[in-house]
Amino acid sequence: MRRLLLLLATLLLAACGPKVAEDAPRHIFFITVDTLRADHMSLYGYPRQTSPELDRLAAGGVVFDRAITQWPKTGTSFASMFTGQYPQTTGLTHRAAMRVPEEYLTLPELFQESGYTTLGVVSNAVLAAKFGWNDGFDEFEETWGGGDFPEEAHAFRRLIHAPRVNELAIPLLEKHSKDDRLFVWLHYTDPHAPYMLPDGMANPFLDDALFQGDTVVPRKVARGYKLGGRDDLKYYVAQYDANVLVADTYIRKVLDRARELGLLDDSLIVFTADHGESLGEHGSWFEHGPLPYNTTAHVPLFFVRNGLPAGSRIGRPVELIDLYPTLRDLVVPGYEVPGLEGRSLAGFLRGKDSPDFRLAFSEAGEKPRYFRSVQDGTWKLVLGVGGRRGDRMELYNLVSDPRETRDVATANPEELRRLRGELMRWVKNRPGRHAGQEEDEETLKALRALGYAN
Repeated sequence: MRRLLLLLATLLLAACGPKVAEDAPRHIFFITVDTLRADHMSLYGYPRQTSPELDRLAAGGVVFDRAITQWPKTGTSFASMFTGQYPQTTGLTHRAAMRVPEEYLTLPELFQESGYTTLGVVSNAVLAAKFGWNDGFDEFEETWGGGDFPEEAHAFRRLIHAPRVNELAIPLLEKHSKDDRLFVWLHYTDPHAPYMLPDGMANPFLDDALFQGDTVVPRKVARGYKLGGRDDLKYYVAQYDANVLVADTYIRKVLDRARELGLLDDSLIVFTADHGESLGEHGSWFEHGPLPYNTTAHVPLFFVRNGLPAGSRIGRPVELIDLYPTLRDLVVPGYEVPGLEGRSLAGFLRGKDSPDFRLAFSEAGEKPRYFRSVQDGTWKLVLGVGGRRGDRMELYNLVSDPRETRDVATANPEELRRLRGELMRWVKNRPGRHAGQEEDEETLKALRALGYAN
């Protein structure tokens, strides 16, 4: 019944049609990078210069320092961004490859109904058109060409590197450069394991000041993602960082071409990631999804547009589900979209503080273990349910222990009680449901290549 009412309400509102604001940006670039943890970007203080081009771009806009993904898996994360709802609400949880039910007016569909030409280029097979991720797009390109996926991960990598994204994106921009309004989604996947660089590209971080330590990657992990016979963690971290730099470089290239075409004259650029990556922390190697810690939950987020308070850094915790209501408010203010659970960040973009943003919620897990977490600017509570360890609560001080290595729940009962209450209220306010998702053999090949399925 709830689904039917939501669908009827959406159809009724769609019949009325969203009215684009007079000051809405004509060109919107939604740029996302797969598996990009915020703390490995120079934009967020990382010592290596992994994101110099994005650093310069972000300096002209508003940067959010505590953006949290709703689930550190690609499909689940984008489902929340595109619906503005938590995974617990939609039931779209756990799996990397999934289909967003047709009942939702997704973010691209909102732009399409608002008169924008909608273009998408994706480089992760879990965002394929066959799962419906092309819904709401006038043109949608997959870097692998929509064909068969190579079983071997290294072969698959060659089809998804940033140069391939730009090879498809730039002709689309040229083709539609005279369109009245554009919404463009570009998804890069370079930081995803295995951390191979595009052919002919050297790693500038090998043997630098950070290239140290004698930690060895466990043999069973190295066997799956082994590069050049190496088993030293410092090498794989350097390879990850170099792939962040690759994405950074090619994002600049595509925006340079957009500038030449006049597409940045009246534009909004939104940059974020679906999730981060574990690089050995908490015993998790070169993966994301099973654990709730900020190595995979904390992501970059910034907005760039003329007129924004350039150089602003927002320290309040925000969530990726806030993107939908924010873009709605900037483009079609007042247009009601049923079911949105995110909150608009538009106040921050206008230079105003928003004290109501004080908590961020996130989920993670692989069956039978499941996690929910809540964090503010200082403390983070993790609730783990099921598995061999049973139910467990952990508390971390993110200021003194940003890597969440010391559980201080016993020493801080008041903070534990406070955040537990916040988490329980959040859980009770989510209706929750489960959406069955099927994966065919072809998809499983791609998932194995990317490390999503064993």
